[in-house]
Amino acid sequence: MTIKYIIGHWTAGMLTPNKIDLTSYQLLIDGNGELHSGLAVGCTSSTGGMNSITYNISCCGGLSSSKLTRIQVEKFYSVCAEKIKEYGLSVKEFYTHAEIGEMCRSGLITKLLPSNQYLKQNIGKVDLTILPDITGNAFETGEFIRNKILWYLNQ
Repeated sequence: MTIKYIIGHWTAGMLTPNKIDLTSYQLLIDGNGELHSGLAVGCTSSTGGMNSITYNISCCGGLSSSKLTRIQVEKFYSVCAEKIKEYGLSVKEFYTHAEIGEMCRSGLITKLLPSNQYLKQNIGKVDLTILPDITGNAFETGEFIRNKILWYLNQ
């Protein structure tokens, strides 16, 4: 399968991955910044209608009871940069799940790929809209993350 996009998520659970988390993403990052391998590309249900063309990286946690940690999100940014290099992508091909949801809601998703029946599952996702250094809408936090990834790419 050809990876066209890196999609950033949070599990909305605890700061450590559980069995469901490990079958939902390709890579997870716990609250201590440790990496946990999930399933292969195309074998998860991370981003409706896009799973065969996306590499999905998730931070464990994300809700008020298990806020993402600084060490965790810094590791997330650096790992996203590594995966962008590995798959020969640009930082413009990174999106948060919240951004994909907003793009599906507005019809902008067709700029990335043809519409399909599963894309509507992404509407309403809020993954990565609350980070240690920024809270905002999907596109504000997405742009913040892309800038952090770009910094790691330039190191």
